[in-house]
Amino acid sequence: MILTRPLSQSILSSPLHPRFPCCVRHIATITAVTTTTSTPKTTRYEKGQQHLVAKSSPRRRANRNDTILHRPMTTAYSGDPGFGVLGLDQIPYLPIETRIKNGTRVQISPFLQQDWPIGMDLMNLIIREGKTWPFEKEFETIDAYRGYFLSHAAFVVKSMEPGIDSQGVVAYDSGEIMGCFYIKPNFPGRCSHICNGGFITAPKFRKMGVATVMGKSFLKLAKDLGYKSSYFNLVFQSNVASIRLWESLGFERVAVLENAAKLEGVKGLDTAYGYRFDLEKLPLDYKV
Repeated sequence: MILTRPLSQSILSSPLHPRFPCCVRHIATITAVTTTTSTPKTTRYEKGQQHLVAKSSPRRRANRNDTILHRPMTTAYSGDPGFGVLGLDQIPYLPIETRIKNGTRVQISPFLQQDWPIGMDLMNLIIREGKTWPFEKEFETIDAYRGYFLSHAAFVVKSMEPGIDSQGVVAYDSGEIMGCFYIKPNFPGRCSHICNGGFITAPKFRKMGVATVMGKSFLKLAKDLGYKSSYFNLVFQSNVASIRLWESLGFERVAVLENAAKLEGVKGLDTAYGYRFDLEKLPLDYKV
């Protein structure tokens, strides 16, 4: 027998029903099995030697025409431990290759599993510095870090050739991680088309244009992931380099939050700015 209408919860919770005296228990059992044994679909991102697997949420699957892959109740500061590859199987041009200010060739690509500890070390270094991010407590486990930084789409910038740092002192090798960043929804549900980004440049690669490369890559990738706009919640007034970068890339300052943060090296509470970029106005041929 094929039932064309769903049984109500009251029917399924009753041992017998006058219309279905013999089969209701079996129908309830079949219904339970159907709703609890479905497995989440798997998306794969493969590029050369890179192979990462990301499981999409079983409670909400992405529409084929929607490249933003959601997880329930995700915000800019939380998430489920991920692989940093949500939606990337729909971006054909990865990895991105470009050059930084000193001419070194660099590659922007998704995190590999061996990159996770390096990414967490950079994140915790920034937290200890206490100047640019709001966190006070370091991430203690890889899963905790993955829940924040790798919950959606995340990328590393790697050198493609050896070189010397911005001070002309420290040498670096090909393949070193120079920086990393993520792209994910800033807000859940009805506002999840607005994305957020977090950016970290490794100390010895600062002032070399790595942040600029990450910022430009962020804009192109965020648009191609399907986001409509980007909003950065807390760009601190004392972070002059960050303000200069976002304004040079066309971000608009749309909010001012006074007395927002107690930061290292800042007397009193620092002011935070909110910066927005309308991704729908980004040219289709935008170059990194």
